Amino acid sequence: MFYLLAEWLREVWGPFRLLQSHVVMMGGGALSAALIVWWFLPTLAKRCPLDRGKVVTTADGKQMAIAGGTDAKAKPTGTGMAMALLLIPVLLCFFPIYAWESCWDIGVILCIYACMLSGYLDDCADVPWGGLKKGSFDVAVSMLATFCLCHGEAVGVWWPFTRTEMLMPAWVYIPVAGALLFGAINTTNCSDGIDGLAGLLTLLSLVALTILLYVVIGHSVVADYLLIPHSNAAAKWAVLVSIFAGSTGAYLWYNCNPSSLLMGDAGSRMFGMVIGLASLASGNLCILFVIAPILIINGGLGLVKLACLRLLRLAGHPVVRPNPGETPTRLQRIFFTFTFPLHDHCRKQLKWSGQQVVIRFLLLQALLLPILLLLFIKVR
Repeated sequence: MFYLLAEWLREVWGPFRLLQSHVVMMGGGALSAALIVWWFLPTLAKRCPLDRGKVVTTADGKQMAIAGGTDAKAKPTGTGMAMALLLIPVLLCFFPIYAWESCWDIGVILCIYACMLSGYLDDCADVPWGGLKKGSFDVAVSMLATFCLCHGEAVGVWWPFTRTEMLMPAWVYIPVAGALLFGAINTTNCSDGIDGLAGLLTLLSLVALTILLYVVIGHSVVADYLLIPHSNAAAKWAVLVSIFAGSTGAYLWYNCNPSSLLMGDAGSRMFGMVIGLASLASGNLCILFVIAPILIINGGLGLVKLACLRLLRLAGHPVVRPNPGETPTRLQRIFFTFTFPLHDHCRKQLKWSGQQVVIRFLLLQALLLPILLLLFIKVR
């Protein structure tokens, strides 16, 4: 809205032209999102469902629910829904809308909200959604989001360590990019299990994406110097990412250990969608693995393990966890030596505290991200 109003307001007072500056929109959007979410989130969180924890099997074979987080107190969950609602006026004011692209942009944002809504419904459901139901919805919304992102047309894609750019037809781009988006949604969702872990890793990735989209890909001089295709739309997506980064920072104010509220699937899936879409907006299908390495490793290995176990079951070779005292088979040693997501393995097997997991995972991503990113965009 501000971007369009600036055309008329600049005639009234010259400095209003800054409302068409992407830097001003990024700063204003991030600050507004942070303040609004920080102020109103605790109030809206009271209307969210309480975390019912995980269902575990005790030694005597009985099932019981334990509260999530690092303590036994039930907390409001699904607050990603509240954050998404609070971000609507911020997006309306700060996200640049171009008349000829507005329908496609709105479609992308609606897909983000659809992904959030599915997570919220799962948070509220008496019986959690099954993997098939959630997976089917994720595939559908991922394909729709990539269709809106590419406008249903062929897309120019650049690759790491090479100067070549390939024109990828829509019928190839949509399923490939959709699969990457599916992975981004679910790896971020799997990483949400310890106070502050998913939020901090997500915030680091969003900040890096904002810089990449605006300073590198959205800046013609820098892009030409690095031999990377320049994109006029990159700065627009940098504004969107910065708004979600601001909201993530405000959420972490309440989610740091010991947390008082949880974003649930509604938040983790929404932020995963934003990370995935922003990575695709860079024009490179591999940038996701560089921008969120620990998120991908932490949640992605668990998804790979789950997929392999299901394929073995369909092939008639089911693999189950060995009973205590039982000698594990070769396949059981392969699949059950490590617990996934990886943060669970660090807590249960390595005996790391929740705070140790958060700090060490954050340090690893903070170290890997700039090194991988510099190699990724410079070595060409």
